[in-house]
Amino acid sequence: MWLVENMEIKTTLILDSGEPLSKAISHLNEMPAVIVTKKGKYYGIIDHRSIGNGARDPNSTKCESCIVKPPVLSTDTGVLELVNAFLLGHFKALPVVDSHETPLGVTTRVELLSEMINSKMMPNAQVSELMNSPVYAVNENDTIGSARTTMKDKNARRLIVTKNGNPIGIVSTFDIGMWTGKSNLSGGRMDIYSDKNDIDKMELRSFLRPDVTVVEGEMTVESAAKKMVQKHVSGVVVTSDGKAVGVLSAIDIFKTIQDLVNEGTEMQISGLGDDNAGYYEQIKTKISHVTDKFAKTFNIRNCHVHVNEEKSVFTVSINFETDTEGHISLKTQRTNLKETLDELADELDTVLRKMKDKKKAKPRATSYPGGTHK
Repeated sequence: MWLVENMEIKTTLILDSGEPLSKAISHLNEMPAVIVTKKGKYYGIIDHRSIGNGARDPNSTKCESCIVKPPVLSTDTGVLELVNAFLLGHFKALPVVDSHETPLGVTTRVELLSEMINSKMMPNAQVSELMNSPVYAVNENDTIGSARTTMKDKNARRLIVTKNGNPIGIVSTFDIGMWTGKSNLSGGRMDIYSDKNDIDKMELRSFLRPDVTVVEGEMTVESAAKKMVQKHVSGVVVTSDGKAVGVLSAIDIFKTIQDLVNEGTEMQISGLGDDNAGYYEQIKTKISHVTDKFAKTFNIRNCHVHVNEEKSVFTVSINFETDTEGHISLKTQRTNLKETLDELADELDTVLRKMKDKKKAKPRATSYPGGTHK
């Protein structure tokens, strides 16, 4: 199944609200969330952070007592809507339902990154421009309590966990908050169901997955995102000359895209019918990604995108004004709306880039002693 035309919807375990929590916990080793239904309708999800909501015995605790209710997606949810949904909370997976509130599965931050790469919506920047820095390191043998103290002393939201000086994982304030004081944990970590355990005294290695993905600060954000998708992770350690200098997460990329759209070129979109209304945010995000790169060079304004469907053929046109080049108008036509939009965005990027290169190549008057050379 697919979301936003070609974004994957992952199948996950679906449990009734009255079933025991233990059924959900075992599945969280494989998937970031389990869907819970009530009377056949979507009711909520259970993820790593919700399983400790007061449960002492997962075999006698009902699923309904441990659910959280993140934003719910549909099969026509746009890319920008997905970005906004993931930014609303610390959810690694969001549920997808049909028009009858029947759950279809979940989609994750990694799937969204993959779709943004395919749609050419990655920020045009280096990893070092988006990463969180500076970073502080702790050893895998350090306790959760000591890591929490380090975060407080350094005013840091994330720490890199090392083994023999090499990074093996990332721990965040969110992780610490989730672990500390909870009666149970799972998902590749230890299962704890006893008040006798003092989690603050337990070592970080008991909870971390022994895997970390590393990228260089000079790498493009798109290349780093491709590595995240390949490794199926939503965060990477950034290095320079072999030393950890920062952390880049999918959330950092989502926030940048959101900021670009909110602060970018104002745009009017017209012509979308009811069947294609879900493309509104995708059109806005994809076209803005191009125009924003050249907005300062040409002072792009009065941007208008129009969609026309006639006899199963889509025509997408764009018109806008510039200071140096006057009125610009482009149009593409294909049988698939997404392909039409992709082609228009590529053509727009090519045209504006050539205009910028031509502008740079124009000879400038240069002053010399005794006269002016042109």
